Amino acid sequence: MINLMKQHKVEFKRIYGASSTIANDVRFDSRHVKKNDVFVCIKGENHDGHTFIEDAIAKGASIIVGTDEDLLKSFYSEYEDRTFLIVEDARLAMAQMAVLLSGEVWKKIVTIAVTGTNGKTTVAAYVRSLLNQLQLRTASIGTCGIITSKEKLDFHKSTPTTPESADLHMLFKQLEAEGEKAVVMEATSIALEQKRTAAMTFDVAIHTNLSPEHLEYHKTMDNYKHAKLKLFKQAICAIVNVDDEGMSRAILDMYKGKIVTYSLKEQSGADLIALNRQTDMHGTRFDLHAEGELYAVQAPIFGDYNVANLLAAIGTAMHLEFDLKAIVDVLSAMESPEGRFEVMEQYGNRKIILDYAHTPAALDQLLVAVNAIPYRRLIVMILGVGIRDFGKMPQMAQTIEGRADEIVVSVDHPGFNEPKAIIDAVCKGFSDSVQNVSTAQTRTEGIRLALDLSQEGDIVLLTGGQINGAQIVRGEAVLHSDHAVIQSYFEEQHAKKIRSTIS
Repeated sequence: MINLMKQHKVEFKRIYGASSTIANDVRFDSRHVKKNDVFVCIKGENHDGHTFIEDAIAKGASIIVGTDEDLLKSFYSEYEDRTFLIVEDARLAMAQMAVLLSGEVWKKIVTIAVTGTNGKTTVAAYVRSLLNQLQLRTASIGTCGIITSKEKLDFHKSTPTTPESADLHMLFKQLEAEGEKAVVMEATSIALEQKRTAAMTFDVAIHTNLSPEHLEYHKTMDNYKHAKLKLFKQAICAIVNVDDEGMSRAILDMYKGKIVTYSLKEQSGADLIALNRQTDMHGTRFDLHAEGELYAVQAPIFGDYNVANLLAAIGTAMHLEFDLKAIVDVLSAMESPEGRFEVMEQYGNRKIILDYAHTPAALDQLLVAVNAIPYRRLIVMILGVGIRDFGKMPQMAQTIEGRADEIVVSVDHPGFNEPKAIIDAVCKGFSDSVQNVSTAQTRTEGIRLALDLSQEGDIVLLTGGQINGAQIVRGEAVLHSDHAVIQSYFEEQHAKKIRSTIS
């Protein structure tokens, strides 16, 4: 095994133990270790994998990988039948070994990665939907889970969006074995910084946009941008939104491979431009300018930002050598991800719209899109996200002020923070004259309050959303479903109406 690692340039400093050790899968959680697995000691925010070496050995790990040489050397003196590998960078080693032990399966499928502050989930869904319409079986990996060309898989990810490298290549192997020909995945800035996608090359890397986010982790916007730029150093083709002032120029300046650009601006000179955009209740119509021609497009999507997201998917399909007319012909059947401008009209002659918008920029774009739809009154729920940067919370209030008839401020994923502190941080952004603001300390209460404030003819806009069907509370994933909360609310209202009629 060690000789094979050397051939594939897995980076390590020293080895203690046999070089012929058998290895099956790569694990970073000792609870999941099985006989002859590789256990990699990852140092996280709350745990250090080196403290779980004993557990991994007891479970049958054959190779232990870590950075603490003195500790691993001491374990070797006790367990000479195991191999201990000293590395400089445990996350890089984990990615390299995951690639190796998966048989480099990423080379057998088309791999596509999407990065950006907003739009990753939607672009991934559009790419999956479009490529499947074009008969290329495609799966997606991201915030909405693992979705194949046929169904959603029951796979518990260790991270909310981009899996750790050990899980990622295990997924690639599973998806390829089930007949998927392509995989599109969300690549977050944190995942890129933590080398979860290292040791492989993507066929396509997609850029959506850049605005302040994850500064609780990256500390500065410059760090945040450079984390995302890492993706474009490991891709054959870049799909770039030239309308984005945050990062597009940096990609165009540094990237040496094939580039497909997209834009909503006629004078941009982009490869793909959406002109003459018109929205109605069925979606958006526009003229696609590409390859010197105009193509009439009708798609069931809403908002200019989603038109841009669709252009990213079109650019991906074009790079994969699909005919542009064939692409345009299937756009009317595009599928959007759950909770991204998802319109529900079955409850009491009002429209309920679910959208993940959780940054000021995304909320602003969303409100513009909603205003293209007729309504009597607009009720909007905004959130402070407890596991994210507190600095942007007042900006959410500043973005919504004066643009809704009723505003509900609530909490997404409080983490280890008190809900009231999160709500207070959001409300600091409102001016003293604001009167139409209500608060609720949980997402469930916020949804119910927003529905209480609504009547027939209104739009109820519920922003933010659960991650993998849960809310993160004090380190635990607490099951939550917006759909279930909404359905329960209206069932209760219906029951009350029946009781009042009877009495």
